[in-house]
Amino acid sequence: TCAAIIEPIQGEGGVFEARVEFLEALKVRCQEVGALLIYDEIQCGLGRTGKLWAHQNLPKSCHPDILTMAKPMANGIPIGGIMVTNRVADLIGIGDHGTTFGGNPLASRAGIYVLSRINTPELLDNVNTIGAYLRTSFEELSAKHPSLITEIRGRGLILGIQFSRDPTPLVQLARERGLLVITAGNNTVRIIPPLILTKDQASHGVKILEEA
Repeated sequence: TCAAIIEPIQGEGGVFEARVEFLEALKVRCQEVGALLIYDEIQCGLGRTGKLWAHQNLPKSCHPDILTMAKPMANGIPIGGIMVTNRVADLIGIGDHGTTFGGNPLASRAGIYVLSRINTPELLDNVNTIGAYLRTSFEELSAKHPSLITEIRGRGLILGIQFSRDPTPLVQLARERGLLVITAGNNTVRIIPPLILTKDQASHGVKILEEA
């Protein structure tokens, strides 16, 4: 085994946060066998959790050797990238690593600008504030409909609402009312709104979900 790759917060799988104990054990095992630990933060990184990178919410004992990033980094322009520790960087020579979506001038310039906008206290504070508001609102919905909503997961503005049955009809009804949400994993509705979401917009979205 040369490496283990994992999402700190599963996106497509249903918005499941990996437990710290699991990640610490995985890191220890990687070190024991000389493997690298890779975090896929393409969906959960870049401000989505209220910090620039999702693993910054975790203790350093389970930080990765390699971090992957992509989609949000250039705000829609195709781009991909990785960050590595100094130890890994020392092992990579020119030409060892290639990428289809990395390095062209347009995407790189867009990425630099987007990162400068995301990595600000004001935007990250907004993610934490609105994320906490949404989570509380969803927990209140769960309390009103305990047989339908069984769990709220995630952090910041990557949240999952676990339903007791297929939520596809709800997703369709929400869309008809102007709210775009999507299913993920098993009977989960994934909530991944723009990082600049306002409280009024969040409240309106919650109201639509409740009506649906």
